Amino acid sequence: PKLHKNPIKFRFIIASKRCTVKTLSKNVSSIFTLLQKQVVTYHKKAHFYSGVKTNWIVHNRDPVLLAVNKSVARRSAKSVSSFDFSTLYTKIPHVKLIDVLNKIIDFTFKGGTRNTIAINNSGTAYWRKHKNTSNTYYTKDSIIKAVSFLINNCYFKLGGKLFKQNIGIPMGSDPAPAFANLFLFFYESSWLNSTKKTNNILARKFGQIFRYIDDLLALNDGNSFETYFKEIYPEELQLNKENIDNSHDTFLDLHITIKDSIFTTQLFDKRDNFGFIITRLPYRESNIPDRMFYTTISTECLRICKATSEITQATASMNTLITRMVRQGAEINKLKNCIRKAFNRHQTGMKYGVQNRVILERLFK
Repeated sequence: PKLHKNPIKFRFIIASKRCTVKTLSKNVSSIFTLLQKQVVTYHKKAHFYSGVKTNWIVHNRDPVLLAVNKSVARRSAKSVSSFDFSTLYTKIPHVKLIDVLNKIIDFTFKGGTRNTIAINNSGTAYWRKHKNTSNTYYTKDSIIKAVSFLINNCYFKLGGKLFKQNIGIPMGSDPAPAFANLFLFFYESSWLNSTKKTNNILARKFGQIFRYIDDLLALNDGNSFETYFKEIYPEELQLNKENIDNSHDTFLDLHITIKDSIFTTQLFDKRDNFGFIITRLPYRESNIPDRMFYTTISTECLRICKATSEITQATASMNTLITRMVRQGAEINKLKNCIRKAFNRHQTGMKYGVQNRVILERLFK
């Protein structure tokens, strides 16, 4: 259940803890993690030389915060919008998915001197030239066969019945996130590489697009993405715009707002929109060491500060956290001491142009 949606929505997830192909699934996931890193590295260099950003994949909020902070000095904030793929995992034909993944595999194996990928005992994939007996090895052909087998042989039980998934990415399987990422990347990079040859100015407008699997954020693109996304992606994918007003939006754990032509950010937690109380951090009476309990709280305070651009919003969020944790058994003096050490270690006050003690005074009046 997606409890932050109104009305509540649902998504289907399969599990494969004791499946006969679990080992193969984990190996393919490691392989595609390696291939994705290689693709990202290649397109970063291409971006440097061409000025056109052909890779939108992000793994966390850090690239977004970097782009937001760069725009502050220029006061160049104009628009922010986000989009969500509602049919990414459910409507992609297997033939099309396998074809795209095969093209990605071909691309990553081209021109290299190492034609084998090894999986070591810890499950990490890396390129190898020569084999040894301690690792599992995959050639390009065996990876293609493994991908096809996993996608075409996804069976699951529900209500005492056995089903086979005939369309869409098997959500819950190990390589599903990498499959989804690279499937979308293929169409994005192909469209941009084609567009920059005929309209380089348009291609450059997509320089601040960020995508975390099926969530996409567009900053200062002049509504270019909203205008052209139907040309970029296959017809099976349904893309919905999440915000109506382009002056504020949410992406991952960030709430982004435009204020006086400047992007401001603060921490966003979708669990705040749940219609009931949930336990987010441990209680003091839990069976964990004292130090771990308080360090968890100070780490959450650092996360709030990193995501929040204004000190007033940061202290308000931390005050809410501290109030909740005191109710869960935290002692004020120990809590203050732990947060002070964390702020000193990370020089948190420098971000807001104040000393650390000023923030602590606001938190513990």
